[in-house]
This record gives sequence, structure tokens and C-alpha cells, in this order.
Amino acid sequence: MRRRVKRISINLTNKNMEKVRVKHFQYTGLDDYDKSLDEQMNDFMREMTIQPDQIISVDYAAHSNGDINTYSALIVYKKA
Repeated sequence: MRRRVKRISINLTNKNMEKVRVKHFQYTGLDDYDKSLDEQMNDFMREMTIQPDQIISVDYAAHSNGDINTYSALIVYKKA
């Protein structure tokens, strides 16, 4: 018996999608010029004038490669 599969397509140029932005931050602490994730995110939000109500989500991750620990953050926000 064959089943029909309903296909759904999403228009990625939708006006709502055009307003969603993503920014990735990374910190290893290996060099003296590295800024903490918090500093990087705060500087970026201040520079881009992102208000708290524009933030959709903030995700953090950490991983290690032997001696090097890497910390990452991803901000999903709405463009004003």
C-alpha cells in the first residue's frame, strides 16, 4: 500500500524570518586579549542597541580538546 506524503514548504523570506538574527561568541582564555563571553555579549548588544525584549534565546556550551577549554554562546534575537 502506498501512502501519500504531504509536502510542506516554508518561505524563508517571510517578513518575520528576515528580522531574526544569530550571533556566536567564543572564549578560550588562551590569550590576554580574550574577553569573557559576558563582556563580548554585552559589548555586542550595546553596539547593536539590542534591548532585552528583542532576545529570543541565549544558549551556552563548553567543550575541551585536551588542555584547551572552549566556551561558546549563541544569541538569537529580533532585529529592530
